[in-house]
Amino acid sequence: MLDIAGRVAVVTGGASGIGAACAERLEKEGAKVARWDLAEAPGVVRCDVSDAASVAAALQRTVKEWGSPSLLVAAAGVTDGTDILNMTPAVWDKVLGVNLRGVMLAVQAVARAIVAAQSNNGANDRAAGGAMVLISSVNGVVADPGLSAYSASKAGVNHFARVAAREFGPLGIRVNAVGPGPTETPMLKGLKLPGYREEVIRRTPLGEVGSVARIAEAVAGLLKMDWVTGQALMVDGGSSLNTGRGTWKVD
Repeated sequence: MLDIAGRVAVVTGGASGIGAACAERLEKEGAKVARWDLAEAPGVVRCDVSDAASVAAALQRTVKEWGSPSLLVAAAGVTDGTDILNMTPAVWDKVLGVNLRGVMLAVQAVARAIVAAQSNNGANDRAAGGAMVLISSVNGVVADPGLSAYSASKAGVNHFARVAAREFGPLGIRVNAVGPGPTETPMLKGLKLPGYREEVIRRTPLGEVGSVARIAEAVAGLLKMDWVTGQALMVDGGSSLNTGRGTWKVD
């Protein structure tokens, strides 16, 4: 198991929701956490993850104040309930800009920091590497109407994690994705899809909406599992097990 105590972790979207829960969990495990977010709050590194210059500035501040990061939780995300017929390029670009481009930029920045640290220390072994968990969604594998941009972005995150795992494995960097089911966050509360919450609960085998603490537990576990990489783990109470045909049984 990877010992994350003393390591520097970047958590994007770390000021609220799943990101904040992950940051708190990692801090309890002894990591030094830099929270990247657009929110203005004490201890938060202001960062627009969809903007390359903003990410570069956030990394520079992180290295200066916390040290060189070797852990990443890419949790920054946005959603939109616009159906395809009414979708605008601006809405599409905003969702994919944060959820997919933002993940790529954060992964790239932290991976480069790990490689630079390896070079400076003259170390090429796995112990000098790191670990990343990208926050995806069950909507990366299931198709809910009204979430085309969000679902496309999260499917992209799942496969991006696989490719990154292939590229970064020789560097001792593991990359996995966690796909939360519907979770009690400000994003879920702001989703304007009538009846969505009730239908989710009805169709989830474990019968409830998830909590940010449960997601953070899964994220921390994947960061520490030193023989797991390139996986997309659905942490959803089983909600992704149901197909569009609904539930059925054989008598």
